[in-house]
Amino acid sequence: MQLLVSLNNLELSKYLEFTNSFIIGLKNYSVNYFEVEFEEIDNLLKKYPNIELFISLNKNIFNKDLSDLREKLIKLSKLNIKGILFYDLSILKIVRELNLDIPLCYHGTHMVTNYNICNYYFNHSVKYAYLSNDITCDEMLEISNKTKIELMTTFIGHLIISHSKRKLVSNYYEHINKDNKEKINIISEKNKEDKYYVIETNLGTNILTYNILNGTRAFLSLKDKLSYGVLDSNLIDEDTFLEVLKLYKLGLDNKISNDELLESVNYLIGSYEGFFFKKTIYKVK
Repeated sequence: MQLLVSLNNLELSKYLEFTNSFIIGLKNYSVNYFEVEFEEIDNLLKKYPNIELFISLNKNIFNKDLSDLREKLIKLSKLNIKGILFYDLSILKIVRELNLDIPLCYHGTHMVTNYNICNYYFNHSVKYAYLSNDITCDEMLEISNKTKIELMTTFIGHLIISHSKRKLVSNYYEHINKDNKEKINIISEKNKEDKYYVIETNLGTNILTYNILNGTRAFLSLKDKLSYGVLDSNLIDEDTFLEVLKLYKLGLDNKISNDELLESVNYLIGSYEGFFFKKTIYKVK
């Protein structure tokens, strides 16, 4: 397994001691990733020619986007990128129609939940699949044993719960006739302690878990089964994130005991494990 850092800035030097694999979003085409212009991606690859860089184009694509999308995909095919994370099938269609040499990763957020999905996309020349965090560690192990596609999933980060193309925050404050200057809002469920981040961008509104996912126990079981383990730096204190990344690198290299790794990461970010050990999807009997 490679550690794959989802970036929140362009200063890669602080991460290179621990990994050379990164995700960044293309401006106006990426949901819940740090976005940059094409020229910044080009400059980043020139500055760091030895990195593995995945580019996220995981938004819904509309007819008005298609012409520009084609141009962007052609440009990206000429760069030394590791792959493109996509959600909308128009990207797969365009890449195949134009015979572009770009490795693709199906990033269906909540969609990639079984090996049949993985095998379907593998048979359509997709190289990677981004496993949903709605399934358990055991289910991920089963998928890894029954597919040839290269797999990745998130182990550290604030998970995206939902995305809406609507400007939910702006609409709400307009409805109650109040101004809101906060880019990041926090909401709570009524009669519950659960809280969520609500972040509005030019592409819509993202709702994220308030707690940081700590998938360290699952990481220890899956590190020899998946190609990439994603650590998402978004909304996490930089020093804390770097310390977690360092610990994961030690764990990957077997230079720290499992117990010490678990205890240290729990201390830094808490013990919220999401659905890695809590089944939420059931077959109808």
